[in-house]
Amino acid sequence: MPSPPKLRALAALAATTALLAAAAAGCGGETEFDAESVVAELNDAGAGLTLGETLPATTGGVDVRVVTFGSAPGVPAGSELGAGAVVILDDVAAAESEFARCQDAVDFTCYRAANAVLRFTAMTQDEEARVTAAVKAIENDG
Repeated sequence: MPSPPKLRALAALAATTALLAAAAAGCGGETEFDAESVVAELNDAGAGLTLGETLPATTGGVDVRVVTFGSAPGVPAGSELGAGAVVILDDVAAAESEFARCQDAVDFTCYRAANAVLRFTAMTQDEEARVTAAVKAIENDG
């Protein structure tokens, strides 16, 4: 039987997956983002992400950037605990495929907003709650 932290992580991933699937099903004509704009939108909704360096991509048409936590109100500077990446794809269909691949990886918590996929390997409960709420907020705005 998986350990309690693994069970919580799997339950959170399942809940996030259901939330994003429902949001994606109701969206038409989604906005296309670049790394800066998706992080700005998420931060406007309270995510508290900092956009970092560009990472090498293995395929063309993909922009991969590091994202870290620590810029939310009330979060002390230098307290970045979680980190991940934002993957910007050419279009929504490519992002849906990448999101599906991300969901298959047990170690990732994944989010999708239009043509952007965010994947995290380590998140505190507070970080996960902030990103989940922010993704939901920008999906509702779209």
